[in-house]
Amino acid sequence: MKQKSKHSAEALKTQAESIAHATRIPKSLQQATPESLIGARPPKSISSVKDKKLRSELSRQYLSRKRAETHAELAAEYLHGAVPGEDAGMIEVDDELERTARVTQDQIREAVGIDTARKSFTLDLGGKKGTVGLGPYRCDYTRNGRHLLIGGRKGHLAAFDWQSGKLSCEIQVKETVRDVCWLHNQSFFAAAQKKYTYIYDGSGAEIHRLKSHIEVQRMEFLPYHFLLATVGKPGYLKYQDTSTGELVASHRTGLGSCGTMAQNPLSAVIHLGHANGTVTLWTPNMPDPALRMLAHRGPVSGISIDTRRGGREMATCGLDGSIRIWDMRMLGKGPRREWISRRPASDLQYSQRGILGVAWGSHVSLYDTQAELGDAPPGPYLTNNLPQCAPLSLRFCPYEDVLGVGHAAGFTSLIVPGAGEPTFDTSEADPYEGKSRRREREVHSLLDKLQPDMITLDPDLLGQLDTRASRGAVIAPSTSAPDGVVTRAADGTPYARLTRAERLQLEGGIEDDADAELNDTSERIVKADRGVVKEKNKARGRNSAMKRYLRKKRQNVVDANTNALREKYQREKERRRQANSKRMPEEPREKSALDMFASSKKPRK
Repeated sequence: MKQKSKHSAEALKTQAESIAHATRIPKSLQQATPESLIGARPPKSISSVKDKKLRSELSRQYLSRKRAETHAELAAEYLHGAVPGEDAGMIEVDDELERTARVTQDQIREAVGIDTARKSFTLDLGGKKGTVGLGPYRCDYTRNGRHLLIGGRKGHLAAFDWQSGKLSCEIQVKETVRDVCWLHNQSFFAAAQKKYTYIYDGSGAEIHRLKSHIEVQRMEFLPYHFLLATVGKPGYLKYQDTSTGELVASHRTGLGSCGTMAQNPLSAVIHLGHANGTVTLWTPNMPDPALRMLAHRGPVSGISIDTRRGGREMATCGLDGSIRIWDMRMLGKGPRREWISRRPASDLQYSQRGILGVAWGSHVSLYDTQAELGDAPPGPYLTNNLPQCAPLSLRFCPYEDVLGVGHAAGFTSLIVPGAGEPTFDTSEADPYEGKSRRREREVHSLLDKLQPDMITLDPDLLGQLDTRASRGAVIAPSTSAPDGVVTRAADGTPYARLTRAERLQLEGGIEDDADAELNDTSERIVKADRGVVKEKNKARGRNSAMKRYLRKKRQNVVDANTNALREKYQREKERRRQANSKRMPEEPREKSALDMFASSKKPRK
């Protein structure tokens, strides 16, 4: 009997891509050619490519990806499925009537090892004996799960290595702090304060003040794009490039103040929850939301995306008391699962293994959403009560079975068995990296930074082969196709594969006139059609690198403006020709001694 794999297809695919590009399978797990790939051929979409080099490269990448997926399945089977009955580290019960929700943190600390028990602690930062506390607090972990950042509403900021207890910085800004967020690593973090958003370094020194981000309530950092996304009371979603300092985009949501934000780590799409119960999805290259849906009958208080299922599952909670789980592929059919909490939830968060943490009242409940219960609400996996400390924010620590809870009295770290991913890729996040490794990772991340235009709802579209024949067709005066659209030549060759001379022949061409005094735009068009453009190496101005790049992209595009410029050029040339023909002869002048040499010159033909 073949044992069922413990991982989903999406997780195995992600692991295969990581193995193919950044890691190397041990020799004991390698196979030169798996049996399933013997005699395998690339799909028809690749076989139809006419360019031999491109077809060979695409075929090689296709077979390499398939081989890596097979190796990843074998590695997952050997490393995670070799021991019968081994699970993902969840709490096991002896009897079916026993409930894990009754297990307390004290019992978990007694059952686990000493190192794991130290991960459960409480920072009491609230007021005592009538004094005013510094909370409520918000928290955030770095991508490798090593460093923790907390920020109190009364201006208290602290960053430290929570596993070793080493404090990096602790400052008092003496004004309201609404949210905190780590940037690309533990060297920089952002704090949304009373009016502006500030960026601090690891020692607590103020580096930047972002004056364009006013009264921010929530922040998210996109690590692969180096973008800091903020939204606040004015209702504007803004993207700030932290590597160049530019404001990439500013979108007006039109739905008033917003205090709920989440990002899809797989597609970098920002999810916003608004006071009228709607959830909107945003990308920096679109001024309007890419998707808008009505999620709750009241204000949305929390949003989280489950990365274990490929970013297709979203959980929302609202002040109407309902908690809903949505399938992003079937939003029109309503939530996939829904239940009502005892009190309206203030925040919720997904872990790396799909455990959903919900904060309601002074309680934190955790649900195992992997259980197949149909439409019935899931039973709580674990519960924890924080008396007189209403939880405000939840954050699961990456690669650790730890849940961080920021509340009115400080910060509490809870042990949640089975919440974190046990294996990690050192090319993405390394909890044990040193100073030199961190600098090297920062340099590589900047070199591999993605552009904001690459953020889409469906990330699978990126890198795909477009086989449409009309790709690259231009508008040209032709009677062979409707509306003057030229897609193929007479022999059936697609327009994109024609040479420049053949394209000009289809368009009618432009006569050469080297003596004509053209303006800058007309000269660019004529020289581009000749194919003899020689760009100068200028750093800025009309021939800067960006202008040359944009001009090169526009060479094969013939639109209404280009046709109008060409007509204007033809009219100007005809006017100059007529003016030269009507020019009056010169008046006779007295002969000089040099005229005898001029008379001996042969006339020009």
